[in-house]
Amino acid sequence: MVDNEGPPPGTRPALGHRLVGMARAGEWWAYKFAPILATAYATATLAGRSIGPLLPRLLLLLLALTVGATYVSLINDWTDRADDAASGKANRLAGQPALRVVVALLLCLGAGLGFGVYFWRLSPLTAGLYLGAWLAYSLYSLPPFRLKKRSFWGLLADAAGAHFFPQLLTAAAVSSWAGMPLPGGWLAAIGCWALGCGIRNILWHQLGDADHDAQAGVTTFVTRRGRATGRRLAHGLAFPLELLGFAGVLGLSREWLPVLFLLLYAGLEWFRVRVWQVRLVVAEPQANHRIVLNEYYEVFYPLAFLLLQAGRYPGASLALGLHLLLFGRHSWRSARAIGQVLAVMWHKASGQRPH
Repeated sequence: MVDNEGPPPGTRPALGHRLVGMARAGEWWAYKFAPILATAYATATLAGRSIGPLLPRLLLLLLALTVGATYVSLINDWTDRADDAASGKANRLAGQPALRVVVALLLCLGAGLGFGVYFWRLSPLTAGLYLGAWLAYSLYSLPPFRLKKRSFWGLLADAAGAHFFPQLLTAAAVSSWAGMPLPGGWLAAIGCWALGCGIRNILWHQLGDADHDAQAGVTTFVTRRGRATGRRLAHGLAFPLELLGFAGVLGLSREWLPVLFLLLYAGLEWFRVRVWQVRLVVAEPQANHRIVLNEYYEVFYPLAFLLLQAGRYPGASLALGLHLLLFGRHSWRSARAIGQVLAVMWHKASGQRPH
């Protein structure tokens, strides 16, 4: 994770720290990549293959996606400088030298080209999916296209680049590495889930930024159609599509542990809402809110399939340890929340006992 405190006062941050800050990695690392790796674990489980031998290739995939995510963060912030200044919104590239940004973008493009060649050699499908993510990223931010200002096209471009193409790329790559073709229904379910989830998440961002975007004159879907329409789209289309797709993923996997973990997650959220007065939301940010299912996708979904893998294949235990190393902070937060719930329940039960 990114150190939010930064370097000591009066010191010049290291190059790596500056690049991480420019890329805003702390904002998308676990949120985007934990569910993507979970799909890799789930796909390997469906194919009847251990995830252990695939770990080096999964790390390569993670690096390829990190390069793409860094690229989109850079071009998005760089092209948003004028709009962010007009709305009073912070922009990490506002004070950065242009040469530094250009060098960072060239590094991303060079690395992305190299990964594209690798995926082409793996299969035309994986290469097309990797290219699709980069194309969606570019069309979303860069003029003259700048789809982020073109209402519903902006929603589709963001959802495709951040969720749809990376999720399908992961499933297709694992299938190629494992030498096992996947059922078409598996790819359809993952695509449906990823697209719905992606649209819901970009609507969440647009609903939260609506005032800033309106002040800057940025015509997103929400500023053009209104908050009410954005909420209706999230509740009436994006979220049902997401649930339908993910139900397909769980159903086609035919595994009981992800469903059991879903029930555990639902109980945890129910307790937060009833006892801690937390608001569970589908899309629009509110005070003291949590976005429904995000924690499940980031923590419970990957851990369920990793535990299944570890129980079936000895080499898969290494994957579990590596995942906890990469995303353990979020897993620890969930484990701590479960511990707090159990402690509250224990104290309540103890208080009801007669002395």
